[in-house]
Amino acid sequence: MQNQALPDYPLKFIQKCVSQGKILWTYHVNMRLKHRFIARQAIVDSSDCYEIIEHYPKDKYFPSYLVRSKYQNNVIHI
Repeated sequence: MQNQALPDYPLKFIQKCVSQGKILWTYHVNMRLKHRFIARQAIVDSSDCYEIIEHYPKDKYFPSYLVRSKYQNNVIHI
């Protein structure tokens, strides 16, 4: 497997992808959102509040991040 270059500022990179609509809404994600009563728009609209709270550099396919945000007084984890 080829090494992937990680962004220098992952939070800024994530926020930029969200603001540009570069999001892959997988079946798994959609089911999780549905069961937790979280609208996709809540994730998009709260991007200014994103905060990386965990980093998983050796995740299965690519490094990943657990992001905390707040939308209408509700905390969400992405």
